[in-house]
Amino acid sequence: MVKRSFSSWNKQSKVLPSLRQLLKELPINKLPSLCIGTSLLLSTIFIIPTAQAASCKIPKSYYKNVSCTATNGYFLAAKDFGEPVALIDSKGKVILDLTRYQKVDANNLSEGLLPVLSKGRVGYINMQGREVIPTSYDMLSNGKNWARPVSEGRIVVKKSGQYGVISTGNQTIVPFSGSISNIDDYRGGVTRVSKNKSISWLDKNGSPTANPNAVSPKPSSKNDTFQASSANTMPNKSPVQNNELLSAPSSAIKIPLPPAGFTTLQPQQQDGKWGFVDDNNVVMITYSFDEVRPFSEELAGVRIDNNWGFLNLGGELVIPLDFDNNRVIYGDSAEKANSFVFKNGKAWVSSLETGGKICINKQGKYVGCD
Repeated sequence: MVKRSFSSWNKQSKVLPSLRQLLKELPINKLPSLCIGTSLLLSTIFIIPTAQAASCKIPKSYYKNVSCTATNGYFLAAKDFGEPVALIDSKGKVILDLTRYQKVDANNLSEGLLPVLSKGRVGYINMQGREVIPTSYDMLSNGKNWARPVSEGRIVVKKSGQYGVISTGNQTIVPFSGSISNIDDYRGGVTRVSKNKSISWLDKNGSPTANPNAVSPKPSSKNDTFQASSANTMPNKSPVQNNELLSAPSSAIKIPLPPAGFTTLQPQQQDGKWGFVDDNNVVMITYSFDEVRPFSEELAGVRIDNNWGFLNLGGELVIPLDFDNNRVIYGDSAEKANSFVFKNGKAWVSSLETGGKICINKQGKYVGCD
């Protein structure tokens, strides 16, 4: 059981008597609408402190607004309206002064580099506060996903409206081109590039390479299962069509199962969101996710906001989005890629404070990882 802080209980003790008094004084015909609002208010009072406490432990500091980041041990301090102030550590100590930036993307802090925005231009700073990538690149979008994280020492960026890839030393790896419609983040030393309505694969030097997910055809049988490639990419059944999937019933829109002779679906990124395509580059599962893993043992890990779940090849969430991204502790990008991936019927979905791993089986039940 997660303990609530004294301050949160103190707020509750003050709010509840006020609600009781309001109910006594309100005309009876106004009670239904008030009850709806009251239930929402109470859920905020009682649930949010618990959810926050479960996701991460906010350090004590002088800052009013502090939130978790995607990297364990780092936290973002911000002003009331979201402007960044500082990056702090688990002891509340300031690591970076961020006051000179419009925005930072703490959820994409990766490999020691943090995306920053200054005067509408994107750059990256290291943990010493130095701009190793100058703020000279375009925003990838005007919304939430305006920058990509560093992935295996490579960064997907835009310049003059054209996609390209640079190194952490700001060297151009994949030349900028208006013919490129999308570039995936690097996984397993390769990236997938959509150019002139065709797909190609490039290595970390920007040179053409073979599709790492290619699977040799197998004789079909009733007992065949779809095996995903081992290449790394970065719940209640519901169809995966859009962000309504958390509330949509399983009887809603269905995604057809893959055709006969099909091997597996491949992860693909577009405008900062992930989905899955078939071998002909036809979108089978829409670009709805903030992060995904490749299909393995017929299931793929998917993340929306801060929560992970698993979907099947038919696009249904068969294991709920119940697993907190901040509860998995990993040492490097290679270890990170092993999380939320099924191997021998088990997937690593959480970590103990001692460093031990917590796994689930394909029914979503907790099991030992060994």
